[in-house]
Formats: sequence, C-alpha cells, structure tokens
Amino acid sequence: MLVAAQTPAVERYVVLPPRSQPSIPPVLLWDEGSYASWTPSKADIESIEQRIPQISKLKIRSYESTHLRIENPEKYFRQYVGVRHNGKRRIYINAFCDDSPPPDWRLRLYVVIDGATCYWHVFYDPESKRSPI
Repeated sequence: MLVAAQTPAVERYVVLPPRSQPSIPPVLLWDEGSYASWTPSKADIESIEQRIPQISKLKIRSYESTHLRIENPEKYFRQYVGVRHNGKRRIYINAFCDDSPPPDWRLRLYVVIDGATCYWHVFYDPESKRSPI
C-alpha cells in the first residue's frame, strides 16, 4: 500500500497585533491618520476571507482608466491589522505576491511602495463588510 504524503497548506494570512505596528505608514496620501489600535475577531477575518475574491473587481486607485486589476487576490500573502482610520474601526489589508515571503512577515508589517499589482492594500469596514473605504 502506497500512501502519499500531503504537504500542509501554507496559511496565506496573518492577523498582526496592534503592538506589531503602532502606525500604518502613510504610503499613500489616503492612508494618513491610520494607527493600529485593536485586534480583529475571528468572525471579522472569516468575513474578509470570504470576500477576498471580490478584490479583483475593484479598480486600482490612480489607475481607474486602465484595465489593471488584482487577479486572484486569494493567492497573495495577506496581513490584517485592526486600525482606526479617520476615527473609525477598519481592518487594514496589506498584501504581497512574493513566492517566499520575508521571514518576519507574520510579525511585522511588510510595506512596499510602487510594487505594481504585486503589492496592494485596502481598508475594510467590518460593520458594512465592504471595501474599499
């Protein structure tokens, strides 16, 4: 009898605790004023994970006139951080497509500026269950 060993699935997301990132770097102007302050619940994350494929329907800010889209967003590595953004509770989703993510990606926010469609981020509203904000 031959038994095939299954490779464990790599968890492609992590919830970063507020202490891991005291503030979200203002990578882009619309991120200013965001800071980590709370930890999303398991239900919040499950809600996001169910909706991740919808990211591919969004237009990329500053590229609205193009046909660029984030294809297969569920294949990206994702970091979730509970933030206050413009005074409201939001979940900051930071994503990157690296085949081999940095060794500390589960501990610290991994920020890349101008990485084309390989790097993206969006704010998610856990109350309305909508992105983008």
